[in-house]
Amino acid sequence: KMNYVKFIIIIFNIFYINNSWAKERVYVKKSYFTNQPKSSIVATSTDETTKWFDDYPKAESNSELEIGIFLPKNYGLSFRNSQLSGVHKGDATKYVCIIYCSYISSGIVSGNSSTDKISYDIDSWQIMLDRSYKLNNGIIIKPRIGINFLDTLLQFSGAGQNVSEKQILPLPFVGIHSEIKINTTYSFFLDTNYFKYKETKIGVHFYDTSIGINSQINKYLKFVVGYKKYDLGISNEGGSSNISFNIEQKTPFVGFSLSY
Repeated sequence: KMNYVKFIIIIFNIFYINNSWAKERVYVKKSYFTNQPKSSIVATSTDETTKWFDDYPKAESNSELEIGIFLPKNYGLSFRNSQLSGVHKGDATKYVCIIYCSYISSGIVSGNSSTDKISYDIDSWQIMLDRSYKLNNGIIIKPRIGINFLDTLLQFSGAGQNVSEKQILPLPFVGIHSEIKINTTYSFFLDTNYFKYKETKIGVHFYDTSIGINSQINKYLKFVVGYKKYDLGISNEGGSSNISFNIEQKTPFVGFSLSY
């Protein structure tokens, strides 16, 4: 995480000395979420003899930080950071036929009655490059391209085993930010990023959309209220098992944006 912060500082220092700055050089936006995400894990062995039952899923994501730099010629570079974490408790069951056939906890079969647990921590960094277009005095549109680095730690424990895996998953995306000025104090905004990839065995999708209203408190400070939908899903079919993971957050939010 510190490497990302250092990268932001270096980029800011490079452009800070440029004489082509507009009246604003940088902004910092902090948003606080009301509702927690909902996550789900579905896993079944290819031969359908083993299945994961996701009995007690729990996920958490409380806030988001965005730092933006205004570049010459109406370009902008921004960095959006959020943390997602979750714990899933359940059973990896085996299909067994005794008197009749049903799924029975693999812990019972192996003599270990402990509950299986899957947990994850995702540090998400969206790096975005946009260009601003003014359609008239009240409408601004900013098409963007970017990449979302998901710094992920996945842990699994069950049946006397503990497995931990850490990796970084880069997801490219396209997006747009638009803003409509209502009056000198209020403006409406729409912000969305999108990525979807699907082939025979692997599927990944990522959506991050926010709508809301800015309220200009003074020259530098805005109060923001809005609604956000975030959706991240990954599926992998084939091999020894078919697995899908999805996390979705639909939440109102409030925040502040400081620009100078």
